[in-house]
Amino acid sequence: MRVFLLILTIIATPVLAETKIIKQVMDMNSENIDKMYQFIPDYVEIEPGDKVLFQGTVGSHTAHSIQGMLPEGAKPIMISGSNAQEVTFDKPGVYGIKCKVHHRHGMVALVVVGDPSANIEEARDAAKKRVSRRAQKKMQGLLDQAENLVQ
Repeated sequence: MRVFLLILTIIATPVLAETKIIKQVMDMNSENIDKMYQFIPDYVEIEPGDKVLFQGTVGSHTAHSIQGMLPEGAKPIMISGSNAQEVTFDKPGVYGIKCKVHHRHGMVALVVVGDPSANIEEARDAAKKRVSRRAQKKMQGLLDQAENLVQ
């Protein structure tokens, strides 16, 4: 009976969703423009149902989905004017994120939810069209990291 109760307890225990934090950082003392405006970390792996807390979307900073860089049926992310906002990611795939103002300085990030193969090719194509030249190399590198999960 005790073994049965132990097994029932283990099965009935809810799995808690994880929350990761992405900070938006502006370092005006940096001599490297690519380090001046950043999402830290700029690459996050989570599972469906997990959350990301975006911190520092104040002033001119934003966190927005990059058009074409989110799984089919996923709700676009549009955060601005908020010190901190939490987003739940339910659909597997890759989500390209940019600061609408500073992406031209390389301020982009990638959130990988579960299996990135759901939309990684579409995201790579969209990045070539929708990500600034300065951020292009960085975003393609982030997509390469996600693609390594598939192989």
